[in-house]
Amino acid sequence: MSDLQRSIAVLFRRKGKDSLTEQEFVSSASFDLRWFSPKDAQKLLDASLTGGYLRKKDGRVVPTFDLKSVEVPLDYRPPKEVLEQAQKTKADLFSEIVERIVKVRSVPKREVVSKVNRKQEMLGIDVEPAALLVASDYGLTIDNAFIQRAESEILGRDHLTP
Repeated sequence: MSDLQRSIAVLFRRKGKDSLTEQEFVSSASFDLRWFSPKDAQKLLDASLTGGYLRKKDGRVVPTFDLKSVEVPLDYRPPKEVLEQAQKTKADLFSEIVERIVKVRSVPKREVVSKVNRKQEMLGIDVEPAALLVASDYGLTIDNAFIQRAESEILGRDHLTP
């Protein structure tokens, strides 16, 4: 398990809920547990969504892995490197697809990410296939290499989709 997954598990267990609002997630990580500044807690949330550890469902965020399977020490506090890990998680296939759409279609990155998030929430799927569908919506050809990479990233995660 990664420190990112441990951090997510602690936040959800502490609240005793299966889903949280984005504000609950950020507030818990920053104000309740005092792990991060609000800005860094938001980065943690964004990376968790982008990395596929969380997904949006009915306006809330839910983990994509079994929280009960994550062992966390009682005195757990994420290391500073968890934000670096979060940034590395973001620099994956999702980012590559978004950058390609932005470059080829000359649309704002924010618009593309927003469309991917809406598609992900609407269909209840991981971020990579959502990004591939949005790329297709923009008329980009999706080659098998991207599909295989998306499949590999999704299957390589230790998660269960609810």
